[in-house]
Amino acid sequence: MARSFTSQDLIALPRLSVAEAVVLATQLITTAEARQKELRQKELPATIARSKGRLAAARDALESATRPQGAAASAPSKPKADRAIDNAWSAAHDWLSGWCRLPPERNPHREEALSLHNLVFKDGLGFIKLPYRVEWKESKDRLDAITAARHDKTFKKLGGEAFLANIQDAHDAYGRALHITVPKPEGAPAADVRGALLALLAALRDYATRVAAYADPDEPGSEALSAALLEPLATWESRPATAGGEGLPEAPAAPGEALPAPVEEVEQPAAYPA
Repeated sequence: MARSFTSQDLIALPRLSVAEAVVLATQLITTAEARQKELRQKELPATIARSKGRLAAARDALESATRPQGAAASAPSKPKADRAIDNAWSAAHDWLSGWCRLPPERNPHREEALSLHNLVFKDGLGFIKLPYRVEWKESKDRLDAITAARHDKTFKKLGGEAFLANIQDAHDAYGRALHITVPKPEGAPAADVRGALLALLAALRDYATRVAAYADPDEPGSEALSAALLEPLATWESRPATAGGEGLPEAPAAPGEALPAPVEEVEQPAAYPA
């Protein structure tokens, strides 16, 4: 059987969680960039520089794969949108009820106020306690009735344009939150965290191999540079193994050892202390 002497076979990394692999890679990259500034030629050896670039790309890919995906900003949560539409209609009800209670000599538009109140609040505010989708339909019916009866002018006469605009905005947001007026967004495809982690581990081994190989007793300064670049890896302190594990994939303790199978929980890197 032929022997293999690649970096993936020879370099044994410490046990690393997803977050720890990103931290270690970042430390190595930062150290290399700092040492590069101290070099007279301002450049790392070409093989090391290229390997550092691959390490940075693999680190960025793993960070991207584990970055939380924000929810669509255009669709508020259902409870939040429900509270907003309830408050909008309740505020308009209280405002309009006040106008209706004024005596005729104090309210020249009392008949219009009463007509609007009977149109949208004849049965009070019971409709805002209905199930979400039914409430949205009841809200839409009232807004359509206001438009058909041209009571938008009544809102304006009574100085209630802000109340009507508030209802319209809340109703629009309610429809989006319930995915009635906009389709429900498709879920983003799951990121390949396992593949990204394995790629970063391979890049770490490649970088360690090339930096270690640069050390040459006949080349002044090469051994010191090699030791300095690998200092974060050499001094890395692995976490003690915990009984039962914490569900996160880790770097194999040695080349050829299988990566633990469970990867579904890799979106919880915060489970490990920094």
